[in-house]
Amino acid sequence: MKYILSTFAIMLTTAAMAQETYESAQLATEDLNGTARYVGMGGAMEALGADITTMHTNPAGVGMMRRSWIGITGGATIQSGTENVNGIFNKTGVTNADLDQVGFVYSTDGSGDNKWNLGFNFRKSRNFNEILTAANSLTNASASTKSAIGKVLGRYNYSDYLVNEVLNSQFTSDYAGYAYADGYAFSSENSGYIGDYSFNFSGNLHNRVFLGVTVGLKSVHYKSSSEYVESLIDTKDDYRGDLGLYDYRKITGTGVDVKFGIIFRPVETSPFRVGLYINTPTWYRLTCTTEQGAEFLVNPLNNVDAATGKVLVDDSYYNATTWDYNVNTPWKFGLSLGHTWGNNVALGATYQYSDYSAIDNRIATSATREYYDGWGGWYEEAYRSSYSDDIMNRNTEQALKGVHLLKVGAEVKPVPDVAIRLGYNYQSAIYDKSRGSKDTTLDTDGSYLASNSFTNWGDTHRVTFGLGFKLADGLNLDLAYQYAMTKGDFYPFESMDKTGDTIANYPTTTEVQDNRHQISCTLGYRF
Repeated sequence: MKYILSTFAIMLTTAAMAQETYESAQLATEDLNGTARYVGMGGAMEALGADITTMHTNPAGVGMMRRSWIGITGGATIQSGTENVNGIFNKTGVTNADLDQVGFVYSTDGSGDNKWNLGFNFRKSRNFNEILTAANSLTNASASTKSAIGKVLGRYNYSDYLVNEVLNSQFTSDYAGYAYADGYAFSSENSGYIGDYSFNFSGNLHNRVFLGVTVGLKSVHYKSSSEYVESLIDTKDDYRGDLGLYDYRKITGTGVDVKFGIIFRPVETSPFRVGLYINTPTWYRLTCTTEQGAEFLVNPLNNVDAATGKVLVDDSYYNATTWDYNVNTPWKFGLSLGHTWGNNVALGATYQYSDYSAIDNRIATSATREYYDGWGGWYEEAYRSSYSDDIMNRNTEQALKGVHLLKVGAEVKPVPDVAIRLGYNYQSAIYDKSRGSKDTTLDTDGSYLASNSFTNWGDTHRVTFGLGFKLADGLNLDLAYQYAMTKGDFYPFESMDKTGDTIANYPTTTEVQDNRHQISCTLGYRF
């Protein structure tokens, strides 16, 4: 039956929700990952090409492959930090095995010196696995004070609401229920990954110009579980009990992006080449589920409030929420150079820029349309749309900044069947340490449902080393080692200045480190 469709009505079916700056930043960043050859050279292959991983940055690199190829990469990541930074216990650490990459390239025969390649590759662009712990003293500050200030200001997030529910029945003060804390302990465990499924079409024009385009589909699998505990004290500095905050969140969803690239040799008689590429934003459609709780556990030796005479009791509150939202990551622009000397030496360098302050946090809405089929029948169709969360995006512009990524790498073959590789990466800080902060008093649901803690991570340095072996005709084994180093400032909650109606609340920051060792192994076959 041929339907005559006409829109009859649009009905809003779910609440509009968005996400928070620091959560979105985790989805926008990427790790150095792919084949062991790519990792061993520090990823500086966007002009050298001839490696399947380049389809995720400069897709023209796949156009330089002369033969079809199939390969798989596995490895392990060991994350470690430091203990006793400034006398305080801090560390990160987790070990996990991964399937880092699997893919193939089909190289056509072409005509003359023109060839066209088709490729598919899966890689894990982001590894979320991490354990982070931090502990420090607190001086005239507390998560309970933060919640009380938010209540006076008329806007505070759900964690603060739960704290107020717990403590309002315990203590009395001019600023609602709160108490000072003399120290805190924090621990979190993150897990999951972003899977990047990419489809590439690339080619070679007269062995001098190489063009490529990649369409990527991304799958997000992220889980985070954290616990924050602070020891509350009274006006006599006597221990009153512990306030605990618990946050679990799971983010799932999909994204799509497109990458364009070109590699060319300016001088026909020279192997020196230049690469240029542009990556569009990844347009994510995501769902977040959170479970948050707060509890107060009384010190049985000091369980009477001197001001009111109340007997303090253990108490707890809990909330669970699920919502949809969208995030658009920033554009990426890259320039790369490469040169080879015969079949023995290859050098590559890449510079990439991306403005992370331009991340677009978007509020998702869900609605239904009703249609008339022309024969007296009606039916509904659900759809989803989104619009920019301007309030949160202003926080993103303040907390994040443009990121410069420099990659250099070299490959030397002392003998035809063995390759030695070295690489180095420098990535400037994503977070603005002087201005970057969560703001849970923003009038947007992204702040209302955010966790309290955050880390302003600094620059990242990566050093890589690799080996390649030709096992048989067309069969190669590549190995790589990567060491990545990042330092950051951990905040258990945001700082709040004194106003006419509130007191000041400045948490003690804690230096943390995230140092990662990664081992990769690729088995590839050319045919």
